[in-house]
Amino acid sequence: MKSVSCFRFDSQQCREAAFAIKVVNYVKSSALNTRLFSKLCKDMDADHTALLYHTQVRWLSKRNMLSRIFELREEGMLFLVANQKHDLLLAFGRDRFCTYLAYLADIFEAFNQLNKKLQGPGTNIIVHTDAINAFVVKLNLWRQRAKNNNFASFHRLTEVTGNDFNQNLKEDINSHLGNLQDEFERYFPEIIACSVLMKVARNPFVYKLEDVPEAIQEEFIELTNDFFAKDKFHSCNLEEFWVKMQHCYPRIGIQALNILVPFSSTYLCECGFSTLLTIKYKARNRLHVESDIRCALSNTLPDIEQLVAKKQGHPSH
Repeated sequence: MKSVSCFRFDSQQCREAAFAIKVVNYVKSSALNTRLFSKLCKDMDADHTALLYHTQVRWLSKRNMLSRIFELREEGMLFLVANQKHDLLLAFGRDRFCTYLAYLADIFEAFNQLNKKLQGPGTNIIVHTDAINAFVVKLNLWRQRAKNNNFASFHRLTEVTGNDFNQNLKEDINSHLGNLQDEFERYFPEIIACSVLMKVARNPFVYKLEDVPEAIQEEFIELTNDFFAKDKFHSCNLEEFWVKMQHCYPRIGIQALNILVPFSSTYLCECGFSTLLTIKYKARNRLHVESDIRCALSNTLPDIEQLVAKKQGHPSH
């Protein structure tokens, strides 16, 4: 499951985001500009002293870049005035740009929160399904609120505009949220419409017999009336539970494990590649890294002292 920050944006949002990137690139285009901007931020007692780059391969960077330039928008305007960058200042000083910048920073913050929930070890497709379905419901909620002039979910946007929202802004935000919701439903169709087997794998003790496929109904009856299985379900995680149950209930157990075992994101692969890049760099390009990667990625901490004690040191010549 890849980063969800790749979803399309309307042309207006794309233009404003591209312009924000242009301002950041100008401020950070030279070491002198960077130092002068940092000094300006310190003199104005700003919370930050530098803008952040946006990098396509770093999926958290766009929200960080937009949030930082929004927080330093006053310092940015003063810097552009001091450097007589009238072409950038003309658009940067518009109220329309500030409102769209605030909205983009808010929506990308929501994206980043969702992205973080889709990363990390010890997760499965059910956990990720819950996170994505919850986000789709949030999009619908935000859309309904926007129709009623309620933008409380976007705190930066509310900070800029207060309760004064013009009609064009409301229409743009409502249209954009609708497009995002459609895009999620197109991009994750099998997740939005969860299968019956996935629901049974999540918790088999809350579903009725008629909701279960006929091929596993008999085992389902035995499982749901097994008090030992109920105790195990509440005392261990889903993967451990179904591994223990597959020997007693092979049909339903194997189908549940077929849902839980496959990787639902590329997180573990990316961790492996990052570890490989750290261990095997240019100066160590002939190193055999299999054992090193296994040690680096394992959750079991090696007993270094015991391992060293079993090795014989070089004898003196």
